[in-house]
Amino acid sequence: MLVVLLSLIGGLGVGYATGGRLSNIAHAHFRLAWLVVASLALQLIAFSAIGSHLGSGWVIALHLASYGALLVFVGLNVRSPGVAVASVGVLCNALAIAANGGYMPAGRAALAAAGVLYSGDSAANSHLIDGGTRFAFLGDVFAVPKGVPMANVFSAGDVLIAAGLALLIVLAMRRHTGRAQAQEAA
Repeated sequence: MLVVLLSLIGGLGVGYATGGRLSNIAHAHFRLAWLVVASLALQLIAFSAIGSHLGSGWVIALHLASYGALLVFVGLNVRSPGVAVASVGVLCNALAIAANGGYMPAGRAALAAAGVLYSGDSAANSHLIDGGTRFAFLGDVFAVPKGVPMANVFSAGDVLIAAGLALLIVLAMRRHTGRAQAQEAA
């Protein structure tokens, strides 16, 4: 969550610093953008109190479906540079989750550094990395250390998603401004 928040703040900061305007984001158009909201909703359901009542089979199905929705969205919008960067992150996360039975692999050292080490081998959406983990390097192996607000673990895919989101914001903030300046010059 902190990684995404920082990408939003960073994208807005760079967007403003390079002459962009927040109002220009309203002019950005993406095909089936509602799939992003649907994906977030599926994850909120899966990893909330509702998901705990549904059982692990439904939670896994909802988790995989959320990434399916994201993959459709990025596939339809990959021509946008921000979406193209984020799509690599979505693919990395989806691969790690799908290859590990619907759970994101999480490194014990990263969990300990973030102060979120859980008892047992799994939490709502992740499993500890062990000898049978596939694509462990794509898992949550990085940490925002405990003591930092919203400390948690994150993956290389999360970093790419955040970078793509920041780029998307910067370009959307500048896009309309560039057209307006070109029209004024003509």
